[in-house]
Amino acid sequence: MYHSRKRKFYYLSPRSRKNMGSLSLSKAIEGFILACDGRGLSTHTVDDYKNTFRKFIAHVGDVPIDSIVGAQVSAFLAAQSKRIGKKTMLNYHIGLSALWTWAVREGYARDHILHNVERPKPKQIAIQPFTDIEIRALMHSIQHSPERNRALILLLLDTGARASEICNLKRSEIDLVKRNIKVTGKGDKERLLPFSARTGSALFNHLAHEDGEPFKMNRTGLSQYLRRLGKRAGVPDTHPHRFRHTAAITMLRCGMDIYSLQEILGHSTLDMVKRYLAIAQIDIESAHRRASPVENWKL
Repeated sequence: MYHSRKRKFYYLSPRSRKNMGSLSLSKAIEGFILACDGRGLSTHTVDDYKNTFRKFIAHVGDVPIDSIVGAQVSAFLAAQSKRIGKKTMLNYHIGLSALWTWAVREGYARDHILHNVERPKPKQIAIQPFTDIEIRALMHSIQHSPERNRALILLLLDTGARASEICNLKRSEIDLVKRNIKVTGKGDKERLLPFSARTGSALFNHLAHEDGEPFKMNRTGLSQYLRRLGKRAGVPDTHPHRFRHTAAITMLRCGMDIYSLQEILGHSTLDMVKRYLAIAQIDIESAHRRASPVENWKL
């Protein structure tokens, strides 16, 4: 027996056909999570999946997975939209789609119902990098654990690493001699991120007074600390990802090519890098208009 959906064909064995309609949603979720663990997905990704499934099963009930239809998923997303943003809704869609991809492949569902559910489109948020004055204000506002927090801010700014990559960083993954850190990003992909001598010096000073892992905090703790620091410094919108934006745009302004930046940021495509490039290009054009010899000398 073959099932076709969007030019994809799934072979359902006799054993798989017996599973149709008999596996509850909770059991399907259990099997899918085991498969995720077997693939070595990050704890963060699996936790996001679990959060999505917990809310979804509360909405539809623990019914057979093959009895669920696309309209129920749409209703679930519509109900969630009153409390969450479109980016989180997209994550819910991605998680449920991953579950149904597994369920169809294993023969626990006939149809990949998420193919008929429109993907939420998050609003594209304007990218506003920090200025050097704002970064200096943040640095001057550090009060507690100055060695750690100076190293933290410089490392975020110097590497463009994600919040989770910095929070999960182990002492053994910091090389002060070669001046790089090894991080594990999305898709469990490792990459080496270089940092400057100034950042290396700050890291050395911090690690000299720290016996355990370099930054004992999770993403929530990091976000809360930076928000408090920004409030103290009078710098609005101080959050971890803004350091990543600032690093990317500044690197482009200073001559880094887009492919090197893509590698540093760990992006699978150039789409986001092109957004950074557009901002950097506008900045260059504006600077040229102000500094053009022909315009200034009225030639």
